[in-house]
Amino acid sequence: MMAGRQGTDPAAATERSKCAGAGTAAGLSRRAALTGMGALAIARPALTGLSAVSISRRALTGASLVAVGGLPGTLLAQTGAASTGDSAPLPARDAPAIGSRIQFPRTQLIDGSVREPDYWRGKLVVIELWATWCPFCRKQNPVLDKLYREHASKGLEVLGLSIDRNVDDIKKYYAENGYRFPTARFNRSWWEAIGKPKGLPIIWVVGRDSRLLQVEIGEMFPEDIQDLARLL
Repeated sequence: MMAGRQGTDPAAATERSKCAGAGTAAGLSRRAALTGMGALAIARPALTGLSAVSISRRALTGASLVAVGGLPGTLLAQTGAASTGDSAPLPARDAPAIGSRIQFPRTQLIDGSVREPDYWRGKLVVIELWATWCPFCRKQNPVLDKLYREHASKGLEVLGLSIDRNVDDIKKYYAENGYRFPTARFNRSWWEAIGKPKGLPIIWVVGRDSRLLQVEIGEMFPEDIQDLARLL
């Protein structure tokens, strides 16, 4: 699967085609490394401490990857800027460095309820950037929903941040799939808090101390998503 070209075309159609073509052009999970498939990778430690950005299995075939700088969170996939429903699309922006403290913004969910910043305090938070039209998000979301259902009572939160322009599309998607994990629209406040590397889907894992533990650019293996519960 070929990686998409670099660029910042704000059109949703362009972003959609890049998701389907480049898929997930960064983040290789440890199991993908054992398949003998070639790719540029940054090895991540076991889930016992701070983790680094890794390269997705979806980018392994014919993918072109760009690593920028030496800090975790600067491995960029080759897709364009997200459309967020704001008046102007937000450009790509590196994720914070691993270990950075994340300042959670006030967040209105698609059901109209609001999560204040203090809501996330003391919880393990798994954040996903996604879209209803992204095929790899469609495969990953059921696994995230399962993770949420099994571990929410233990202090694990999953928050979806959709780049869809129309909130009704998000609501319809949720109703059709019966998802329980909360979701909101990605906006400037979240862009400032966690960045927006190039790629889709993207996972940020924030620890109970509000520090960034892990960033995954690209679809993760289901078993690797379930492994996140080890961080509780």
